[in-house]
Amino acid sequence: MDDFCKSWASCCNSWNIPEEFSWDSSIVSTQSPESSSAIFSAKADLQSKDLSSSSPSGGDSTGPTGDSKFPSVPGVVGPVLPFLTKFQKDWSDRIKVVGSASELEEAYSQFILSIGGKPSRRRSRPRNPARRNSRRHLPSAEPAENSTSTAGSSSSAPSAGEPLTKRYDPVEASRLQKLFRANQKKALQSILSGPPRYCEISPDAVEDHFVRVFSENPFDPTFKFLTYDDPVACHLITDHMSPEEVWDKLRALKNSAPGPDGIFYSNFKSRDPGAHVLSAFFNKVLDLSTVPSSWKEAKVVLIPKPGDPLDISNWRPVSLLNTGGKVFSSVLAARISSWANINSRLSPFQKGFRENDGCSEHNFILEQAITGAKRLHLDLSMAWLDLENAFGSVPHRFILEALGHAGVPSSTVDIISAMYTGSTSTIRTSAGWTGPIPMRAGVRQGCPLSAILFNLSLEQILRTGISAPGFRLYGQEVKCLAYADDLLLLGQSPVDLQDNINSICGVAALAGLRFKPSKCASLSFNYTGNKRTIDDASFLVAGTPIRNINDQEAYKYLGVRVGLSYKQDNTEFFRGITRDVKLVAASPLAPWQKLTAIRAHVLSRAEFLCRNSHIQKRDVADLDKTLISTGKRILNLPTRANVNLVHLSSNKGGAALPHFRALLDVHAISHAFRLLASDDQLTSDVAFAGLRGVVRKKILRDPTPSECAEFLNGNKAGDFARESGDHSTLWSRARQAADRLFKYIKFSWTYNEELGCFNLNIFRSPNPVCVVPSTAGLVARLLRDDLESHYIRQLSSLVDQGKTVEVFSQHPASNHFLQAGDFTRFCDWNFIHRARLGCLQLNATMRFSKRNPKCRKCGYVRETIPHVLNHCKPHSDAWKRRHDAIQNRVARAISSSVGSVSINKKFPGIAQTLIPDMVLTKKSGEVFVIDFTVAFEDRLSSFAKARQGKIDKYLPIVEHLRREGKVAHVDAIVVGSLGSWDPSNDAALAQMGVSKKYAKLMRKLICSDTIRWSRIFISNILLTRNSIDPSHRRASFVSFWPPG
Repeated sequence: MDDFCKSWASCCNSWNIPEEFSWDSSIVSTQSPESSSAIFSAKADLQSKDLSSSSPSGGDSTGPTGDSKFPSVPGVVGPVLPFLTKFQKDWSDRIKVVGSASELEEAYSQFILSIGGKPSRRRSRPRNPARRNSRRHLPSAEPAENSTSTAGSSSSAPSAGEPLTKRYDPVEASRLQKLFRANQKKALQSILSGPPRYCEISPDAVEDHFVRVFSENPFDPTFKFLTYDDPVACHLITDHMSPEEVWDKLRALKNSAPGPDGIFYSNFKSRDPGAHVLSAFFNKVLDLSTVPSSWKEAKVVLIPKPGDPLDISNWRPVSLLNTGGKVFSSVLAARISSWANINSRLSPFQKGFRENDGCSEHNFILEQAITGAKRLHLDLSMAWLDLENAFGSVPHRFILEALGHAGVPSSTVDIISAMYTGSTSTIRTSAGWTGPIPMRAGVRQGCPLSAILFNLSLEQILRTGISAPGFRLYGQEVKCLAYADDLLLLGQSPVDLQDNINSICGVAALAGLRFKPSKCASLSFNYTGNKRTIDDASFLVAGTPIRNINDQEAYKYLGVRVGLSYKQDNTEFFRGITRDVKLVAASPLAPWQKLTAIRAHVLSRAEFLCRNSHIQKRDVADLDKTLISTGKRILNLPTRANVNLVHLSSNKGGAALPHFRALLDVHAISHAFRLLASDDQLTSDVAFAGLRGVVRKKILRDPTPSECAEFLNGNKAGDFARESGDHSTLWSRARQAADRLFKYIKFSWTYNEELGCFNLNIFRSPNPVCVVPSTAGLVARLLRDDLESHYIRQLSSLVDQGKTVEVFSQHPASNHFLQAGDFTRFCDWNFIHRARLGCLQLNATMRFSKRNPKCRKCGYVRETIPHVLNHCKPHSDAWKRRHDAIQNRVARAISSSVGSVSINKKFPGIAQTLIPDMVLTKKSGEVFVIDFTVAFEDRLSSFAKARQGKIDKYLPIVEHLRREGKVAHVDAIVVGSLGSWDPSNDAALAQMGVSKKYAKLMRKLICSDTIRWSRIFISNILLTRNSIDPSHRRASFVSFWPPG
């Protein structure tokens, strides 16, 4: 099941694959050459270089009006045009005259070639087995990715005794940073697991194995298919696909490894915006009930799994299908899934590949069954069943028959039959590609249709194969929990459970499927009075005994280990996560790339476990320490820097590395609320009944729903003060989590008597939020946002390090460089985070220093960051340059069609000598007086004072114009010395007619300009006599590099 989930997700995610399929940076790059980040060695960043291409004062990737100066690349998707391009019109006209399968085949092949694809080559299978190797095409590069030996750590990572820091290699750094921009997963695999491994098994053995795997698997014709009620809403499947429907699906798909045609999703998006041509092709497929032959081709890359690499079962196949067929399958799969839900064609206990959080809900039901049986002293028997190669062995005829009996329209069944008939796969081996191997059984791996087709097929087995009584959980009968092919059967007695096992095994055998006893397991216990006994008898699967786990053992079900008295220990998992964080931090990636890699690829592996498993705080203690130290190193912060900046999100100016101890509490609250608010009736009923049972044991009486809410709020008064002596449950953990989180954020559980549901009130400032069941998915995000606000409040309360955080966290543009390093040099990166926390090595800011605090340039009494950046007179010329850089960018952004602009001219007609920075006279006669100022970010009030000061200064000009009968306004553009953007500037830009598109880019450029000039001020101070040695590693941020 895990193998299929990973493979099936490949249709939506990017796999690490051979160079033959790897992304070309010219295709996937979303940055123009002039906006790319500077990539250079640590030593080189101390030298002066000409980086006009990345300089904020240099060329822009977008003109002032928002028009791109560069031709679009396939990786960049622009807005949907309100009209068809000539390319789309020509192809739409050509598709209209297609009237046969052969014409469709020819037209689609030409279309793929026209957007940059490869010609389809249908290779026949070699006739002479003895010469198969000579016919294979040699591989052009290395294979995909390596597996991991454990859930938390990489298999080929250095041992504990190996150093994590290697000699810096600028060539390797450049290569790895470019690879990361093109394919993040592949770059991470290179860092964590080293060079990829080839499958060294004999190519003949590999081909023979997959010939057997894909061979026809007949099912018994006596199989009795279910008969359903007549379906409704069949038009949802058969109607023509509108361009809007196809475009919505295509737009949501991210670039993944292309199939044999070499086409990415971005090729379709850039050449066919709005999906007008694609939808026309897809409708011809619906009309003709046939598909292009290229949709039937697949290339398979073998990915190693833990175990003996010479055992073919330890290599996971990953199919690469042609992209056009995957888009069509995505749309058709969504249609069939909606139709199946409307017609109740899937059982409620089948949660595989459906919209709800099936893994969490099934694990919860299982936990409640075990806990409820232990609390109430009930007998319980359960068996985990594993279908052998379930997805790869379902007979094609059985799939088509199941679809027909479910009521899927015959025309749709014909299209699916066409997709499966004649489908082939070529397997990559160490010697090249095998010949095309016919796929005569199983759903197609990597195809978006496979999930719903498998579920509808398996439904015939689940509905007919389970008849004996199940386990009664809080009055609800639970017989089976299914997540695709992962089955869990429950019964009140061993006899009932064995009856259901025998029944479902028999039905599965008739369908051509069989269970694998070696991967099945059971747990059965009963009570005699208060004494619990584990049954010794083994259950039989297809006549073979399966493992019966004992009191302390566990079985891994849907990613979580569960057992009767098993105490979860995730130390090893998080130790692996910690090690991978250190490996990424020690790699030659750019600092912003390191943060992205850690967040998106390393820590994301722990998210599922955090949401669905009971994790002890001690399990994540080392990880939290490592994240803090790593975050400070990447941000170039000293040890004394406050840790809250590490936990802030990138939009707020932080590293976005979570504090796992607090994150676990957030997930505990979120998980509890989602279960109580679940759309699945069984889950919500069991959740409420389980909560009532826990509260009942606490207060020794039947609780009201409001008392249940008080329990979850952590109330310790009255009846809630006593110890219950109960088992640890999800509800007790949610109660403890709320008690801990109340120290940082304010929220409360409530029960709505009128609607009969729980709500969660989050008292955010300034706008409180009430989360209702329909928005349960927002709980974790809202709590994390409120926790982030706590970090900002806590940091801003510091006298020395908290002056600027309230300001630079106001607008995302102030911190745009944290995401991808846009318009940012390494020296600027190393400077800005220290400067914002007040940790620069200036005479008056260095801790425990006996140095003279006077300014080294002007002799002012205290050399502080505000003084150096805004008040040190020897820098007056640099102030003007910094000011003019901002002013000139805004002036260039105003189109001549808006009006005329005058710069730095004395305003005539008034007694005072006032020279505003800019006066915009619109063609309508309206006049805008704009002045620019760079203020130090000393609390929020600093920007308001700076703006008001400019308005008051130039108000006489506006009053003079108004007396003349003109419409006049005065405003200011305020930017922080440390690159903070005042949100009030946006209104001024809109009044000046700056397009929203260019304003978004210009804000980033202005902030980067300001940071660059401010770093030069500090450099000029620190490079004077009596300063620290600029060659020292800690002083690398002081290198002189003039902008422009």
